Amino acid sequence: MKKGIFGVLLSLISILGFNIYANAASAPATIQAGKQSGLYYYVSGYGATVKKTTDGHYVYCDNIKLDFPANKTLTLSQKVDEGFVYMLRNNPNTGDTNKDFYILQMAVWWYKDIIAGQSNLSSTFKTYCTNNRNSNSVCGHIYNLVEGAKSYNQSKGTMSFSSGLVSFTKQGNYYVSNTITLTSNNLKTFAGVKLASAPTGSSIVNSNISNNNGTFQIKVPVNSVKEGFNNIIIEASGTYNVLSAYDYYYSSSYQKAIYDVVYNSSFPVSATKLATITKENETTKKTTTKTTTRKAKRYVEEENSLKIKKVDQDGSYLRDAELTLYTGDCVNKTCYSKDIYALWTTKKSAKVFYDLPTGYYTIAETKTPKGYVTAEKDLIYVKRDDTNYYYTMINVKEDAKLVRISKTDITGTQEVPGATLIIKTESGENVTSWISTTSPKFIKLDAGSYTLQETIAPKGYKLNSELLHFKVDNEGKVTVKNEFGIYVSVEYIKFVNTASDLISINKLDKNTNKFISGVILEIKNEKGEAISRWTTTNESYNIALNPGVYTLTEVYTPEGYIKNSQVIHFKVTEDGTVLIKNVNGGYDIASGIIIYNEPKEEYEIIVEVPKTGLSSTLSYIIGTLTLVSGSWILIRNGKFN
Repeated sequence: MKKGIFGVLLSLISILGFNIYANAASAPATIQAGKQSGLYYYVSGYGATVKKTTDGHYVYCDNIKLDFPANKTLTLSQKVDEGFVYMLRNNPNTGDTNKDFYILQMAVWWYKDIIAGQSNLSSTFKTYCTNNRNSNSVCGHIYNLVEGAKSYNQSKGTMSFSSGLVSFTKQGNYYVSNTITLTSNNLKTFAGVKLASAPTGSSIVNSNISNNNGTFQIKVPVNSVKEGFNNIIIEASGTYNVLSAYDYYYSSSYQKAIYDVVYNSSFPVSATKLATITKENETTKKTTTKTTTRKAKRYVEEENSLKIKKVDQDGSYLRDAELTLYTGDCVNKTCYSKDIYALWTTKKSAKVFYDLPTGYYTIAETKTPKGYVTAEKDLIYVKRDDTNYYYTMINVKEDAKLVRISKTDITGTQEVPGATLIIKTESGENVTSWISTTSPKFIKLDAGSYTLQETIAPKGYKLNSELLHFKVDNEGKVTVKNEFGIYVSVEYIKFVNTASDLISINKLDKNTNKFISGVILEIKNEKGEAISRWTTTNESYNIALNPGVYTLTEVYTPEGYIKNSQVIHFKVTEDGTVLIKNVNGGYDIASGIIIYNEPKEEYEIIVEVPKTGLSSTLSYIIGTLTLVSGSWILIRNGKFN
């Protein structure tokens, strides 16, 4: 019976022996350096001493100009460049362990020169080994290790959701999202996709994820959606494996030492996406139009509308103009009848279209009322199917001596509404003032000299503080004073606004100062209303804000980081300056906003990869013999029956 049990033990040892070694602990917190031994010159003129720990592991130093910390206790420092992992895994087995050490040590110094700009080895050595790599086997091994390290790049695990906003469509009692795609690479484990935050009853449906990649949708009960923002946070997570090597440190007076063991380390990887269902107040959500028939009154709710007004230069409705609305953009080319969406004759009211498909439309005047100049074709863009759009087409009288004033953005092509403008005579008397709209302003002015000034900037734009001087002659022609003080002729006056400065907001790792993806941030105004909410990426988020007081908070923090609960209070002034509230309650000028997150302690599941060669074989044999010996002692002492 004892012999049978002993035989079973031997069988188990032969099967499990390698795994017992492979499941070693993570990199030790400290190592004990031993003495240097020997001085070997396998390449003439360039020597290296063999360096080991007291338990027999080789260590390779990274700076030839510093002393080796012999007989000292070294502390775990950090992961080394992946190129050193390549070297440790591919060090040749020449049959001479000292030569093997020499080859790898020289390669380490050479590679360190490349990646850190050090000068461990002379250019003479590098040139010699490069030129003689085919005839000198030691040089060949060193050169190949360095070249392999330079191109070695382990594939990290990646995971991401498809870009773009998540849109929802009402289907019966549910809102169902468009298709969302998950893409991942090089994962070791995959924990799946989940909803980290969502209205009650929300679920992932139509999941078609295979091999950690695929598509899915989100279903949300209509009765769970509240007014305002309804955030849905989508998460996917897993792990990936990479090989790692570490160096050890005693003090700045000594070389760091790269330990000769390669570890298989597992790291977390995740992706986060924010989806939002916005439910507006039912009284303002849709435009309601009232239509009367002979039989009854009926009320029709419309998802979107386009209201087109035809007016003269004074803003009065203009009758009897024939207008045509074409699908597509034919502003600078012929508009064809096959593209006609609608045509009509104008009345003393606006023409309203409902439920237009999104896209571009061209508005053209095909018949002009007598006494007016034909308006030019123009482009209308219906971007969304839940928004109301407005367009005004203006006709100017043929004999009118009117001054056109356009309030535009920096491109000069887009009329900017919401600016308060005032015209005065050169002596300072007010002539007229108005608020700009999406159409130019036409004003009849007597011959004379005037100034044009902006007193209130439009939303999203800086105040134009320029005092523009212009003249109107008896023919209604306009000249404007340029930067040289000279009056130059213009067809019309163009008064430009530049957009408000973009505020750069950066979410960074406190330790590495690198961007953090997957954090959800939110900006609110002084009233507590959400102005913007977004998920951070590996670049800055830029936003233009009107003058006012704001707060910036972190709504969601991805796995691997500690949530930053700080509320950042900041102001935007009229000139676009950003002021951040400090701990004393005052405000400091800032060029942007940076929010740091402290990473959680990184976990690693580390499995030691045995080195090939004599040392690992001996370890295996010794470990096996130890187990066999222990088992034999137990049998002799009668512990097995």
